[in-house]
Amino acid sequence: MQDRLAKEFESTAACVPVEMPKNMVNGIKFHADSKEDGLNVMFVDLDLFSTKDNAASVSDIQTLMDCIGTLVKKKRTLMHVKSDAISNAIASMLSDGKKDKSQCINGEELKTFLSGQEQAIIKSHLTGDLIRRLNKKNVAKNCPLTNHPARFIQCPLDTDERKEICRFYNYDEERGCLRSIKAQRNSNLKGCDMDHEHCHRCGCEGHRAFECTSDATVDTNTSLMFQKAEDGKITTTSLDGNDFKSSKPRDVPVPSLLVLGGRCRGRTLNSCEFLPLSPSAGSWTALPNLQEHRGSHAACSPKGTGVVFVMGGGGVDGNLDTVELLDLQTSHPQSVSDGKEFKWSIMSDRLSSARHAFGAVCVTNEDTHTSFAVGGWMYGTKSCESMEKLSFKASQSCSELDLQKGARWEKCSPILTPRRLHSVAASVDGSSIFVFGGYIDERKVTSSIESYDVKADCWSATDELPYPEKSCPLVQAVPDWSPGAENSFLIFPYSDSNANETCKPTVLRYTPNSPEKFVPLVVPNADNTGIKHLEMPIKNWHSFSATVSPSLQTAYVVGGLIDSKWTGRGFLLDLTTMKWQELPEMSLPRRRLTALVIE
Repeated sequence: MQDRLAKEFESTAACVPVEMPKNMVNGIKFHADSKEDGLNVMFVDLDLFSTKDNAASVSDIQTLMDCIGTLVKKKRTLMHVKSDAISNAIASMLSDGKKDKSQCINGEELKTFLSGQEQAIIKSHLTGDLIRRLNKKNVAKNCPLTNHPARFIQCPLDTDERKEICRFYNYDEERGCLRSIKAQRNSNLKGCDMDHEHCHRCGCEGHRAFECTSDATVDTNTSLMFQKAEDGKITTTSLDGNDFKSSKPRDVPVPSLLVLGGRCRGRTLNSCEFLPLSPSAGSWTALPNLQEHRGSHAACSPKGTGVVFVMGGGGVDGNLDTVELLDLQTSHPQSVSDGKEFKWSIMSDRLSSARHAFGAVCVTNEDTHTSFAVGGWMYGTKSCESMEKLSFKASQSCSELDLQKGARWEKCSPILTPRRLHSVAASVDGSSIFVFGGYIDERKVTSSIESYDVKADCWSATDELPYPEKSCPLVQAVPDWSPGAENSFLIFPYSDSNANETCKPTVLRYTPNSPEKFVPLVVPNADNTGIKHLEMPIKNWHSFSATVSPSLQTAYVVGGLIDSKWTGRGFLLDLTTMKWQELPEMSLPRRRLTALVIE
């Protein structure tokens, strides 16, 4: 390259290292006259500075360009800049119509555009590693999913079926629904399956919400169902008092099954619900919404504290490292309708890295409650090996104020095999934590099981899930609280229609350090007419969440995808009879949710 350029400039090439911010630049100086100074050709590779996890910020790019301006003194200077961020920005400016393709884009225009999408790079307080987070949450602040509730059109109008109205199409005046636009350009892409014909504000056809001139006075923060009457008039039904059941004040009883966040038909949720479990399952009732929309996140609740932790996950604008808590202490009962007191709050201390598709679990040993966050998916193809814990004394108050003041995340020994979409479960005696399966990268699934000694702070490779290596399913595992069980686990395997399975998967019991580590659960048979293994209640069921109630000796499997369709269904497994019982359907179908039982 130097020889070719030297010939073009009729001079001898000399590679000159240039002192630039963060060592981002090397310059090649060519000069025909030794008295001349300045750079004739400069190569700038921002992608060498950027990594898969951390892109150069706008301030870095601006500083770089300013420094280049002081170095370039000749008008005949050629500069080559390699940057995915700048390339994507220019492509977006051209595709969005901000610039005509025949025109040049000057530096100020580029800076202005990039500033609207600025990303800051911050350091983890635990590891010192760089974390990518959106600065000032510009995307979340302006996102239609954040600013407007879900609304539906009764479709067809003479049935009970409903279709959600697309909020991006209705409120993003500049871009509209990108999923629909991309599908129009490429027939191989799946388009948006939401409604693009009705106004999200008034329910009428022919215009979008930002064009709406209706004088409708409905609450803009309410989820609605639009219905067309025989006279053509649009009527509305509030879903807050129907499907979401949040209108009646009610305390959260113990025990209750909680479902938190998740994903539903292309959107990330912040809604939460609970189902009273004793003396029998009641009906789903709304809890306060999470502060941030989360999917593929983790949650846990130390037994007897009444405090629920929700952490990380994929949010509206990328992975999250924030932790939210909800205080459900029985000593200070809260009402669902009390919006001022009964709400989620974000802890001042964060996870060491932003991630999703990880697991969390709580253990109580002696006088200490400890919540663990294990593994996950950071960015790109990178899985996370990190494990960290949040500990507090069982004797101290678990109020939000006390946890904000004293509780801090601490780094633990990392798992041996970085993974995501795995399952995490603690042993019944609280001495060990196990991780089951998961993805190592975008395509490779691992069947490995690893165990963590809580007191020794060390991991060991334990076993392999009893499935073929190339077709090992993801699983959900919970501690086995069946009568007579000793530190064993129940394993609920995922299945889907792509696997061409003709029967329901079998539920397994895993007992470490046992001659028969994996055995199918057996359904008790009074007449001894043969052995029947316990199967999952539904085949082709994927992305559900599983949890357990020690006091009731029941396990719960809820949400996910059934035959590749989102579902709100869930089942209870009685661990004394090994029989399934279907639960009331959740108010919203959701997958990649978290479920837990407060006791």
